[in-house]
Amino acid sequence: MIVAIFAAGLFFLVAIGLHIGSAIIVAARFRRGRRGEWPLPDMPPVTILRPVCGLDNFIEVTLRSSFHLDYPHYEILFCASDRNDPVVALVRRLIREYPRVQAQLLIGDEVVNGNPKLDNVAKGWRAASHDWIVMADANVLMPCDCVQRLLAKWRPGTGLVCSPPVGFFPSGTAAELECAFLNTYQARWQYAADSIGFGFAQGKTMLLKRSDFERAGAFARSAPKSRRTLRRRRCSPRPVFAFASSTCRSNSRSGNAR
Repeated sequence: MIVAIFAAGLFFLVAIGLHIGSAIIVAARFRRGRRGEWPLPDMPPVTILRPVCGLDNFIEVTLRSSFHLDYPHYEILFCASDRNDPVVALVRRLIREYPRVQAQLLIGDEVVNGNPKLDNVAKGWRAASHDWIVMADANVLMPCDCVQRLLAKWRPGTGLVCSPPVGFFPSGTAAELECAFLNTYQARWQYAADSIGFGFAQGKTMLLKRSDFERAGAFARSAPKSRRTLRRRRCSPRPVFAFASSTCRSNSRSGNAR
């Protein structure tokens, strides 16, 4: 009994210590407020890949933010699996509304590795005009300086830069819980982990170099097969995700994909 009480007390002290320690690390990081700058003089051209599927809440607002980026040279590739998907008409309308922005919609359904999201963006990956690629989910609201923020975190030896999302405008209990988790516990631990040098990757918004990933065999052509039936996802309404104020790096040697 004494051993059980001692173990429970030790666990409590360790948990409280980790909780307070991570909060202090994150608070100190935000207090510094250093966003950084791209270390090279020229801003590289960037391809933005946005996989789309279905009409999420506020989908027009989040996709429209892609066209308002304050960046000199970028293209947008929207990737859809099914030409009958209702989001296709929305994307085509947005492209027509912004003729000065280089954007196109790619439609095709092939199996590359069985992951629906990666299967969807594979065609955009191959069609990208630039080596620098930003992948952003359809329900991410991109600020006008999104690309600059990501590039500012790139350093020699970096393999990937990601931005943990902030959820808002939840609709329903499930979305409320998702926002509560993302905006508190998960965000704090991710920033704390990054601050002490533990690399990780989160797929909401990522910056990477295509040449680096292709050397590692990413999206290698291996007799892709078309699906006969599109597998549709049923999920509760999701919140809109904002681009977080800070980004995290994952070097090419360590990075835990999520």
